[in-house]
Amino acid sequence: MRDVPVPEAVARALTRADTTAAIARFVGTVLKDFFALQFSVRLGLRKTPVVNVDHPLDEQIPFTPERIGVYLDFIAFWIRPLGWIARHHGMRAFAHHGGAFLRLIDRCYREAADVYRAAMTTTRRPRHYRGRFLAIHLFDPHLLCVPSLHVMICVLTYTFYRRALTGLGVPDAERAALDAELFGDAVAITESVLLIKQHSVNCVPAALYAMTRITPADVTPAEVATFVERLFADEGLDAAPAVREYITAAYDRLLAADDPTWQAGVQRFIREVAAPTA
Repeated sequence: MRDVPVPEAVARALTRADTTAAIARFVGTVLKDFFALQFSVRLGLRKTPVVNVDHPLDEQIPFTPERIGVYLDFIAFWIRPLGWIARHHGMRAFAHHGGAFLRLIDRCYREAADVYRAAMTTTRRPRHYRGRFLAIHLFDPHLLCVPSLHVMICVLTYTFYRRALTGLGVPDAERAALDAELFGDAVAITESVLLIKQHSVNCVPAALYAMTRITPADVTPAEVATFVERLFADEGLDAAPAVREYITAAYDRLLAADDPTWQAGVQRFIREVAAPTA
């Protein structure tokens, strides 16, 4: 799927009224519940508490700026599979799965915004303003850390398309290869949010818990355990076992609390781990 150009998938989507409308709704949600929401606080137009969610383990994860490309592949990561479906299974399948995915990703942004409106979260970022980091610092006020939408969407993507590929009747060997590719990319992007210091280890379990509540049939506790076990497994990072243990324990606590909504659970988690900064 990495060979499928993103512009091809987008162009296909814009040839249909239903997928064009779904894209328009999603873009509107992102503008309202991601960019406008945090810029309104950054510019002083909205009063929302801002708390820091750094954890001591973050200091044991080295700042690795060369992973910026992996981090920025986040959007292309969830679009490419739709282009692959269109190429191999036609526009009807493309529209069906594209519409379903866009509804879910829109839901993720809207529900995460419920958490952000109650309390915004931030971390300490290195003063690294070179290359593509400059654009991140200019256009991302860095106030929507918990839960990490990067992690939420990565997990949504690989689990959603795993189910889609099964439904499309993709042969077992090919499906296994594609699933391994998507899973591996989801792990790599999740690692990158920590390696380029866009998120804390506190941001990851909240995102995993959110997806367990949003798509419980796909993001089961067993699936989360498999995903977390792969984090930093190939990095040679001394702190990797401690990072995985912390993420697992925090996720388990969130799950065991059985809050009425996942947003309520994450809001409580933020109060437990964060200290006011503004």
